[in-house]
Amino acid sequence: MQEERLRILKMLEDKKISVEDAAKLLDAIPDARSGEDESRGKKKLRVRVTDPKTGKQRVNLTVPLGLAKLAAKFIPAKKKEELLIEGVDLDAILSQVMSENIGKIVDVESDEGLIEISIE
Repeated sequence: MQEERLRILKMLEDKKISVEDAAKLLDAIPDARSGEDESRGKKKLRVRVTDPKTGKQRVNLTVPLGLAKLAAKFIPAKKKEELLIEGVDLDAILSQVMSENIGKIVDVESDEGLIEISIE
């Protein structure tokens, strides 16, 4: 959790995000000092990208669902349109993320790799 906080503060220092955005992001990170087990009862968004030739995972990213929801608000509309042209309906994916249903949301296979997005 400390790494995430430092990254957010670095983005603030570099003026990539506003003070308000930094505060929202910091609030979305669970507090390790609260004594709660972060893995227990917390839903996570998982993104995996697997190389189609080797079968090796290139990306295995897990983030707290609350942080993923907050980050989704910062995706520019133009980028969403570009992804839609590529066949990726980001609004539909985000809708599934917001529903918090557990399980696989997206499974995309291409020459670049197999992309799997799920909520655990």
